Amino acid sequence: MMTNLATDNQPLDAQGYLKDRVADQLSYYSAAATRAKRNHYWAQSIMIMLAAAVPVVVNLPVSTDEANVLASPKALATIMSLIVAILGGLTNFRKDGDLWLNFRRTEELLKQESFLFRTSAGPYRGLKTEEDRLAELSMRVESLISAEHNKFRSLIEDSRRPSKNNSEKSD
Repeated sequence: MMTNLATDNQPLDAQGYLKDRVADQLSYYSAAATRAKRNHYWAQSIMIMLAAAVPVVVNLPVSTDEANVLASPKALATIMSLIVAILGGLTNFRKDGDLWLNFRRTEELLKQESFLFRTSAGPYRGLKTEEDRLAELSMRVESLISAEHNKFRSLIEDSRRPSKNNSEKSD
């Protein structure tokens, strides 16, 4: 039976904490990192391919068929450039690349903490009681999670602030 950390008032033992909190957070960060990486790679790949293709399209021979304006190389290049600009803006706004690295870093730090705890290495060496080891583990894990939340919040807030270059131009 899995302990529900949000509603169960019973104290957790080390295995319960590792299972209910650490494993849960590892699963979350792994999925979040995978999703952010996938979004980042797709957006970057599409932007690179379209940006590289624009000069080629611009140099295609122009059709004399004026009825089909959207089939012209100029229109196609404009549409491709527009997509690149939109993806660039979304990439900058969503910060998928930064999120991917932050989530993956936190996941790896949580794994490391779990292994150090399970092997009584690092900060857990010399702690004699299970209670002391669990207290050290929970403080370190919660500190890692809190630090990641702060980085996430800062990253999102930074993306919503006007850039310094834009504010200087308006002065």
